[in-house]
Amino acid sequence: MLVVVRDIDHTELKVIPLTIDPPAEDSDCVVLEAKLTAFDTEVSLWAGLASTLPLRVLDEIIDQLPNETSEWLFTADLAKPPRGVRRGRAPTNPFEPSIEIRAMIDDDLTTLRSSPALPVATDEDSRPVPSLASLLGKNVDLAALVAALSPLGLDQPAVMSLLRGKRPVSPEIADAVATVTCIEPAQVAAAVQPLPARFVEEVDHPRWRQVWRERAERTGSREEEARLAASYEMFARAARQTGAPEPDWHARLAQFRVVEGPLGAS
Repeated sequence: MLVVVRDIDHTELKVIPLTIDPPAEDSDCVVLEAKLTAFDTEVSLWAGLASTLPLRVLDEIIDQLPNETSEWLFTADLAKPPRGVRRGRAPTNPFEPSIEIRAMIDDDLTTLRSSPALPVATDEDSRPVPSLASLLGKNVDLAALVAALSPLGLDQPAVMSLLRGKRPVSPEIADAVATVTCIEPAQVAAAVQPLPARFVEEVDHPRWRQVWRERAERTGSREEEARLAASYEMFARAARQTGAPEPDWHARLAQFRVVEGPLGAS
C-alpha cells in the first residue's frame, strides 16, 4: 500500500492512502497530475479514507509532494485546488472498479493498524507487570512447561526467561502455556515486562525493517515475530550496559549489529 504521510507523532502516522493503477477515484478523492509526482501518471489520494497507521508498518520514502500541493492538501480549507490538482469524480454506476478499490483500501488499512505492537512502558506504569512465575505461584511445573514449549523451539533457559517476563510471548506460546497451566492465553501474553517507550520508537523506525525481514527469513518466522523476539534480545543486551541515563538507543542497537552480526544468526 502507498500512503501520503501527513504527520508523525512518535510512533503514529497520519496518512492518506494513494493509488496509481488501476485508475480509480471517487468524490472524496484528490487527483494529482502526472508531473506532480515521481510515478509519471495520475495519482489518486483517497482523502475520505484518511487514517492513522503505526510507524512500524512504514517501509521507505518514494517521493515528496510539491510544497504548494502538500500545504493545500493538509489544511482544513480545500476551497481552490492548486495547479495540477483536481477533485475526484463520483462513480457513475455501482459496478465501477473504484467502489471495490475503496473497500480494498479500507480493508488494508484495518490490517495494517492491527499489526502486532511491542509492549510499551508508559509514564503511568508505576507497578511492575506480574510475571508468569508470579501468576503460577507454587504451581509452577517447569518440566511440564519445557515439554509443552520445546516443540516451539524453547529450551529450559528460554522457559525460565518466559517465567520471569523477559521473553516475548507469541500466540502459539500463549496457547501452549494456557493448555498446561489452565491460565487464560490473554493473561499469559500480558505477563511480559514492557519495553521503554524510546527504545520501542527506535525499534519501530523503518530503518530496522530490513533487519527484521532478514531475521524472519533465517528463522522461518513472520516479520512481526522476528521483530518481537529480536527486540527483547537487543534490549536485554543493551540493558546490561545501561547506566542511570537512558542510552542513545539508535547508536546502541547499531553497535550490536556491527559487533555481533545479524541477530539470531548461529
